[in-house]
Amino acid sequence: MDHKFYTKKDISDVYRKLGVSRGRTVYVTSDLGRLMAYENPDKTSLMADHLEIISDLIGADGTVVAPSSSMNLCNTDTPFDLVKTPSYKIGAFSEYIRQHPGSLRSFHPFVSYSAIGADAKAITENVSRHAFGPETPEARMIEADALCLVIARLPRLTCSTVHHIEMIMGVPYRYNKEYTHPVVRKGCVEHEYFYQNVWYRDVDLKRNLNRNIFERFTDTYTLNEQPLGRNSTYSYSVLDFATHCQKMFAEDIYVWCDEPPKSRPYRV
Repeated sequence: MDHKFYTKKDISDVYRKLGVSRGRTVYVTSDLGRLMAYENPDKTSLMADHLEIISDLIGADGTVVAPSSSMNLCNTDTPFDLVKTPSYKIGAFSEYIRQHPGSLRSFHPFVSYSAIGADAKAITENVSRHAFGPETPEARMIEADALCLVIARLPRLTCSTVHHIEMIMGVPYRYNKEYTHPVVRKGCVEHEYFYQNVWYRDVDLKRNLNRNIFERFTDTYTLNEQPLGRNSTYSYSVLDFATHCQKMFAEDIYVWCDEPPKSRPYRV
């Protein structure tokens, strides 16, 4: 690979080595700008080429998924529109996938996912009103043994599956909060209930940014890494990670934290 710039062929070669293959569901988290120095400097062409290569490798039976959360709507009166509401601080490539023709989006005003391909409906339609847990896109990607493709970011800093496992393992520092939020249904604004697994306000929670969980992940499972551009790209099985993560929470319910919080308002 030329150190001055990377090419479309480089992208294809790297993604193939990382396990992007025919029929696979691929969950993409990314910051393409960190790769730098693509042979075609046009931003739209850059994103189009990455998506085209992933789509070609997975074929008609595969599915591309990306986060399209809009957490900026939380605790506001701004209606969530499935088609028009942009994702927020998720990355330009995720937003490109959300807006791509044929893309489908799961219905949650704060935590949603967009998908293109054979199982897009299966992953995004008729989902729970919870952000995480059973019958959410995260649960369905685990069931599909999706490949998480992390482009130019550290995997531990982009992992949303850990919050799904926190939910199903019942970590004590979170609780299910009910929100009433305006959403657009058939052109009309309706106020509906949605749920998130949030921290207790008074808990002195110090996150370790998934260091503990990822440091032990490779003891049993595979985290692939390949250079691309001026950065690295990674992949791992979402099912493997969920299995590993669940075991770690079973061993230590505070594994997501630097240390168990001293202030525990959930104690009786």
